[in-house]
Amino acid sequence: MVNHDSRDLASHRHLGATGSGTPVHIDERFIAADLRITLGFIEPHLMLGYSGGRKLVAPGIAAQETIKVLHSPKFMRDERSVEGSIEDNPLHRELLEIARMARHDFIVDVALARDRSIAAVFAGDPERAHRSGVEFVSRVLLEVLDEPVDAAITTSAGYPLDLTYYQCIKGVTAASHIVKPGGSILLAAACTKGVGAPEFARMIQGGVSDAAFLEALQGAPVTVDQWQLEKLALVTTRQRLAWYVPGLPAEYHAGLWGQSYATLEAAVAALLSTVPPGGTVAVIPEGPYVLAKAQAGELAVR
Repeated sequence: MVNHDSRDLASHRHLGATGSGTPVHIDERFIAADLRITLGFIEPHLMLGYSGGRKLVAPGIAAQETIKVLHSPKFMRDERSVEGSIEDNPLHRELLEIARMARHDFIVDVALARDRSIAAVFAGDPERAHRSGVEFVSRVLLEVLDEPVDAAITTSAGYPLDLTYYQCIKGVTAASHIVKPGGSILLAAACTKGVGAPEFARMIQGGVSDAAFLEALQGAPVTVDQWQLEKLALVTTRQRLAWYVPGLPAEYHAGLWGQSYATLEAAVAALLSTVPPGGTVAVIPEGPYVLAKAQAGELAVR
């Protein structure tokens, strides 16, 4: 058993570039193998539509020179690069192309039940088996509202996605598709391991607004973990955010794009105060594990 190190370019093989120009560097040990099998998990993903399958090759065992392009504004700003989006998702197409270049032979992917037990297994040809898994997950997790709501209370689906603030952003992006422009979202997550990686932590403490952060990324070299804050900023520039993240150290709270609260009760009360008389509130206990769609609003599933 060995660990992949995306920062060690010399341990990767350069396979050329995709049709759109992404340089493809994949771990040499994978490329040199006679049989290439990946093990994965299919769930909604905030930019790729769904995890699993091709994602295990890139960014899974790709060099950072590949990963940074895949996580650049070129893909992050595309409105099709969201949860539940496969058919027309440019990032999905890019990863499929890279997996083909790396000769992805076989996958074993699973879908999980609410108690984290295995609900289904999808194995075989990487593209056909993954497609079957996506169809199953889409059908099981889809929840449809008649129209967008004024506010949503959501989570990061508990352990392990609520271990860090970095991961809990997935709950916000998933809920944003059913909330009206100018509406409110409350995210509750334990964050028992704090903020996340050092690069991400430094950006949280940067003291810039969400709009300024988005503007600064345009045309600039991609830095590690900027994509997660970029996805968050695309929400906070449209909707109001409130946070109950008790495990996040106090020094980071001032840098959050939205108000944080010391108790869940206070956070819920503040959120409800923003809802107009007769307004609607959605509650999403499973957070990013729900594919939320509002008929009259932006589609989260396509």
